[in-house]
Amino acid sequence: MAEFAISRVTLRSRLQSRRLTPGEALAIATDVGRALERAHAAGQIHGNLTSTTILLQDSSAPNATIQDSGSEGPTIENVEHLAPERIAGGPPTVAADIYSLGRILEQIRSATSFDQRTDSEWDVAIQRCLDPIPDQRFPSVARVLQAINDEGRTLSIAASPSTLESPKKWGQFQLLQRLGVGGFGEVYRAWDLTLEREVALKLLLPRGLKPEEEFASIVSEARAMARVRHPNTVSVYGVDSHDGRVGLWSDFIRGQTLARWVETEGPRPEKETLEIGMALCDALSAVHHAGLLHRDIKPGNAMRADDGRILLMDFGLSHELHQETRWGGTIDYMAPELLSGREPSVQSDIYAMGVLLQFLCSGKVQISKSDTLSPALRQVIETATNVDPQERYGSATKLREALAATLASSASAALPRKKPLRARVAWIAAAVLILCVLALLIPRVRKEAQARFAGTNRAAYEDYLAAEDALQRYDKPGNIEKAIELYKKTLERSPNFALAAAGLARADWRMYLNTSDKKWFDEASEAAANAAAMNPNLAPVQMTLGMIHVEQSKVGLGTQELEQARQLDPRSADIRAAIGEAYRVQGRLADAKTELQTAIDLAPDNWRWPYLLAALQIDSGDFKSAEVNLRIALEKTPDNPRVLYNLGLVYRKQGRLEEASKAYQDAFKLDGSYFQAAMALGTVLMLQQRYDDALEIYKRAVEMRSGDWNSWGNLAAAQEFTGRDPDQAARDYRKAIELAAPQLATTPDDPFLVSRVGKFYASVHDSPHALPLLRKSLVLAPNDPEVLERVAEAYELLGDREQALKLISKALQLGFSKDYSKHTPVFKALRRDPRAPQQLRETAIHQ
Repeated sequence: MAEFAISRVTLRSRLQSRRLTPGEALAIATDVGRALERAHAAGQIHGNLTSTTILLQDSSAPNATIQDSGSEGPTIENVEHLAPERIAGGPPTVAADIYSLGRILEQIRSATSFDQRTDSEWDVAIQRCLDPIPDQRFPSVARVLQAINDEGRTLSIAASPSTLESPKKWGQFQLLQRLGVGGFGEVYRAWDLTLEREVALKLLLPRGLKPEEEFASIVSEARAMARVRHPNTVSVYGVDSHDGRVGLWSDFIRGQTLARWVETEGPRPEKETLEIGMALCDALSAVHHAGLLHRDIKPGNAMRADDGRILLMDFGLSHELHQETRWGGTIDYMAPELLSGREPSVQSDIYAMGVLLQFLCSGKVQISKSDTLSPALRQVIETATNVDPQERYGSATKLREALAATLASSASAALPRKKPLRARVAWIAAAVLILCVLALLIPRVRKEAQARFAGTNRAAYEDYLAAEDALQRYDKPGNIEKAIELYKKTLERSPNFALAAAGLARADWRMYLNTSDKKWFDEASEAAANAAAMNPNLAPVQMTLGMIHVEQSKVGLGTQELEQARQLDPRSADIRAAIGEAYRVQGRLADAKTELQTAIDLAPDNWRWPYLLAALQIDSGDFKSAEVNLRIALEKTPDNPRVLYNLGLVYRKQGRLEEASKAYQDAFKLDGSYFQAAMALGTVLMLQQRYDDALEIYKRAVEMRSGDWNSWGNLAAAQEFTGRDPDQAARDYRKAIELAAPQLATTPDDPFLVSRVGKFYASVHDSPHALPLLRKSLVLAPNDPEVLERVAEAYELLGDREQALKLISKALQLGFSKDYSKHTPVFKALRRDPRAPQQLRETAIHQ
């Protein structure tokens, strides 16, 4: 049999030729890792691992092998894969190979479209591989593979705090959103449960010390950090240790890093670069005067706050001057003397600041001839980044003085000179011509400008606006689904468009409210977190986070986020209405009404605000005002089934059953899938003793949601009251009990659910199961008239007239509708009892 050689290509060639699927990426990473692990086990260090030393089988199933093992030093080809200690002349080690593996994983990840969770896991693993301190990297290749491979994590290996499985809570802090990850740990937006405030929490990776020594070291560092007091720095609040992780927390600053700012908006104008540089020099001077070095100055460690302040952050690498030297920093910003192994100094911080200035004004870290820098700024940067530390500025203050002088000279050079009359006339004529052209293009220009202002492109923005329009009318059948698809389409066109991610979260949450399907709960939470990761400084993003957290009963956190949204956009009717809902949940009804009325004043043409105000008025028993507001909402949207539904509710609570029946029927005609309208219509038909009609409606409701326990319970009651098939009624009650069991296990303290299931058991005369639930519901809601009435019916079904009379009397006193009690068949015999409440016995005389 002839043998055929299988052609092979380098990993570098494969990555340049096409993208990888997630399966291919994981297979290649696993093959490379296992080969490297076998070499280490045999005592061999590769020393020169790059994407060109990895060969792939050129077939549909990539099979990776490593070649050219050796201990070569730095070369032009492999320098980017070499660990910092190797560049400085150190010997090949396992830790250095792991650094090189991290560079390869970084390249693979860039060529692969992972899902969010996998991408995050790879990010954590890569950052740890690339830690500039060898001891902080993974101790073995096997641990790297565990971190990037789900299957690997199922192995029976003891968990380590450094694997960074994202926790939900750390000490007194609830972790809300991971903002970043690096070689020294993770940074979270967190909620201080004790002081009820937002903080930035940095959880550090273990340093290879004993826990007690590590904590003492971090406390010492935190004290040094606390010595730095300056408006352009972020000071630490506290330090603690929990769950094997040491953390430091500080004020949470809303804004974006300079890296992100330049990435999204491009290089900064020279004047702005000079001003930012001066602010950072002020901060660095404060660090140096406190006896510290920063050691990791870069755009990712400086921030532009929403209030305009420029802040120097992350003193995680700072150490007191003349203390233990260790590798630290980011290579592009590290002075040449550090790469050769010399100790850090004030001058090495100055060098990094010079590179940062170059990045701000050009988007690059090296000066090139194509850069359009003024000679003065170019000279400042070249002095700051001089190869010889002695030729650099002697201090941050000296660098600031040079920047200030450059700013002053550029300002004087920019003073306008008066143009000759002829030139001014020509300029005015040209301006008029331009305005005429713009008048023809203004709609397109306006849309383009709006899109850019929102942070996206015009095509994506148009999809976004269509999604917003659809979601505004969430009452119309299919509109929420339409909005979800449009938001997703928007994000495909513009993946980092935070407003679209926030809109998707609201649409997903609306689906959850409509269906109670946990799938939508999870998707809404994920979309909201994505929006916050993209840009937490937008009012709609903060509003979305607040709305969802309030709905999730995290009212304190949600309210703070909504207040932040209001500060960002005080004239937003949506935000004021969302705050009103938060106040309603807190029982602050007067404040809630004020916020909703403000929303109406801000957007008088929007149907949602009078609709929501009416809902609040219904809950508080103000049916007259609720009806007025619902009619206002109906004038704005005559085809709105949700407004009709609430109008029917107002009528029913006032005993106006014919009007209620018509309102619910109209709502159901507009939306034949409106489950709640079907259920409400069935209830009214039951009150009107139209049991056959109610039975048909409830059958339709069960068809809509065959897994809904409440609809099966109503169907069973209609079956029972028709009197035609008691056995079928009993089967339907049993079905309702079966479907309610999982929900009862999830929310065992919901009085509505507990009392309903208790009554179901009573309806099939199962006292042993009914009575404990009935008693529990009375403990949970002793003054809820609906719960009291329901439990009264259950006791009547079980033959306990004394308890039934006692409870129905209390329910009526607390405001329960006497009309229902007059008509429900369960109380037919009770109404003839001379001990029954007078308002029920009066009706019984005429029956």
